[in-house]
Amino acid sequence: MFVRRRHLLPLISAAAIGAGASAQIARGYDPSKQGVAPATGAMTSGLDTDQKIGAFVPMELQFTSAEGKQVRLGDLFDLEKGSANSGGKHRPVLVALVYYDCPVVCSATMDKLIGAFRRLEYKIGRDYKVAYFSFDSSETAARAMQVKQGYVLGGLPEGMSDGGKMNPLIAENWNFFVGSAAANRELANSLGFKYRASDNGQFAHSSVFMILTPDGRVARYLSPFMGDDKALAEQMKLALIEASDGKIAKGVSELMMSWCFMYDPKAGAYTLQAMRVMKIGAIVSIGAVGSLVMGMMIMERARRRRPVPAGAGMSVGVGSGSAAV
Repeated sequence: MFVRRRHLLPLISAAAIGAGASAQIARGYDPSKQGVAPATGAMTSGLDTDQKIGAFVPMELQFTSAEGKQVRLGDLFDLEKGSANSGGKHRPVLVALVYYDCPVVCSATMDKLIGAFRRLEYKIGRDYKVAYFSFDSSETAARAMQVKQGYVLGGLPEGMSDGGKMNPLIAENWNFFVGSAAANRELANSLGFKYRASDNGQFAHSSVFMILTPDGRVARYLSPFMGDDKALAEQMKLALIEASDGKIAKGVSELMMSWCFMYDPKAGAYTLQAMRVMKIGAIVSIGAVGSLVMGMMIMERARRRRPVPAGAGMSVGVGSGSAAV
């Protein structure tokens, strides 16, 4: 059962993952309020995320990958150019807006996400994609590559290939981008994500990540701080199934599970719907009873049609000394 987070998390300690990715301790940080810039303690008043469910991200925006390549945003999505060019893939895209030198919250967000990635049975590259965008326009592709190597090589068991390099499938589908101030702002606006620079050069911002559909529409917003890694992975799984329109579900059971849980925008999480569970139970019960009755009817018909053995109609009178055929 999923846990709704409305309690304070008085202490978040983010371990450093990746070269130069240092983390400090945020005291008094309350992720449910999305309200503290950890370096300054300044309240992020007015920076709550505006959920723009169903909105398309601007496909023509250009960003620079950690590898130093110019990438058009639309090229991240399997169906942006039409299903005929997708190779049959319908992979959702998990998007997080961060900045790589954030002292606490962004590091904690990325740490929480990789903890969920390890728990998630769906795999990056095969079932979904991941894209991190730095909204700090002063950050470079070289810095993005430092962070990428730390998370891909050090964070996921399958992140390293036999040669000790990044697994190509994961490296190609887990991107770390940097961009211009204008491109960063336009992307953030399209997602309803808000941030602003503080006096000390750091940023105040909300803590949230998004799941986008294979054609580039915003499907769901989730908090990275929703319970432990297992709980976050379960929420992520439901959002990915929903965003892919069930295309990545592994069997009927996962589709049924996704139907039993509905997204609660107030809680920012998927919650079990009792009425839906009862409906499924009723349908299953009716189906079971119907199958039983049908089976009995078939058996009875088969019995009636069974041929009568020879001599079955002969009766013998016992004690009368006579026999009748």
